[in-house]
Amino acid sequence: MAGLLVFLAYRIIQPFFTPLAWATIIAIFSYPLHRRVLRLARRPNLAALLTTLIITVLLVLPVVLIVPVLVREGMALFDWLRSKDGLAQVRLVLDNVMARVPADLGNVQETIEDLSRTAGTYLAQQSARIAGNVVSFVFQLAVMLLALFFLLREGPQLVRWLADLSPLGSGHEVVVHEATELVQATITSGFIVAVVQGALGGLVLWVLNVPSALFYGVLMAFLAFLPLIGPWIVWGPIAIVLLLTGHTGRGIALLVLGFLLVSGVDNILRPVLIAGRSQLNGLLVFISVLGGIHAFGLVGVVLGPLVVATGVGLLKGYRKELQMMAAADRPAAAP
Repeated sequence: MAGLLVFLAYRIIQPFFTPLAWATIIAIFSYPLHRRVLRLARRPNLAALLTTLIITVLLVLPVVLIVPVLVREGMALFDWLRSKDGLAQVRLVLDNVMARVPADLGNVQETIEDLSRTAGTYLAQQSARIAGNVVSFVFQLAVMLLALFFLLREGPQLVRWLADLSPLGSGHEVVVHEATELVQATITSGFIVAVVQGALGGLVLWVLNVPSALFYGVLMAFLAFLPLIGPWIVWGPIAIVLLLTGHTGRGIALLVLGFLLVSGVDNILRPVLIAGRSQLNGLLVFISVLGGIHAFGLVGVVLGPLVVATGVGLLKGYRKELQMMAAADRPAAAP
């Protein structure tokens, strides 16, 4: 019967797993802020509501400010590609590519026209799906914020309830500490590194006079959150295009600066930010991130290490309990 209830509960929660997981992660991350708000508001309901509103503004305001800029930059880039200058650049790139490929790839003009028709058809086909994804995103955001409110309001009671159910006794404190530290370190370091990489990437493109540098900078900041992808997926192709269009100096400069400065800052800044805040070694972090993404999607970037850290905390708590039991059973030394 218990197994059936667990299965049914899982099926009920499954459609809301992603927003609930993000709500839990954000609640852990923002709980220090909530404690400050609670000291001022003095009422749990009001404090949870105010903290949720603050988180909502922090999540939505950047989107409201950035999306119009991204749309404007994207449309400018699309218009440039359709203009005579843009088509000339595309044709130059294809000419250079085809000159280096031994196989016959056909007429350049026909290739450009085929690419334009394919892109237009694809965008038309994806418009309905994009609209559906927007509706789904708004719904999941609402679920996440509602769950965040209740997690903030009921946080202490929930932790005490889990402590009462824990077979580890005082070992649950180790688990809570490990999970909290890991969430704080992962989100803080990831956000800071993404902002720095996006800003550096946009600045490098602007200095090298690459069109739509702001658009690409924001895109690199977003991609910096994704492990094994990162900003190089943006600056790399741009550098190749510069090289193929005869801008050798700018292309080489972008390759060097992109590798050493934009992508290289991750290897320097992230360890400094995480140092001392996570008890997981590098191999466990690597495996837990990749496994988390495979199992849970994007939320697995945080949830994967969180699950592993919780498991490590449970083992440490269990070991602590065994040591305490052994110490209690050990006969007292003779005076």
